[in-house]
Amino acid sequence: MPTALRRFATFFLGSLAGLTVDLGGFAALVALGVSPALSNLCSSFASISLVYLLVTRLTFGVGASPKTYVLFVAWYTTSILTFSALIGALTSWTDGPPILCKLATVPVSFAANYLFSRFLFRKR
Repeated sequence: MPTALRRFATFFLGSLAGLTVDLGGFAALVALGVSPALSNLCSSFASISLVYLLVTRLTFGVGASPKTYVLFVAWYTTSILTFSALIGALTSWTDGPPILCKLATVPVSFAANYLFSRFLFRKR
């Protein structure tokens, strides 16, 4: 398998593991009556460390370091805050199910996170 395709596939699988944690936590928190935006914040943060640990080694073949972890968390924090606001707005505007509003944002979020991670973990 070509390197770029393997890298994308392993990033996808690592992100899928994180997304499983994220969606499960999100659904549970919403079911408990927590607002969709706050539920997204909490469930997203729970998945960040898992994704970081998986993609550093399996996708990009680099070791974890405090510097890249801080940058990764900073990027994901920005991404999470942005998409949390978007999910909250979509839920209000459409009066649709919060989980569908969250799922609608996943492809754009995934693409942005992949591009940033590829940049962060590039070979220097």
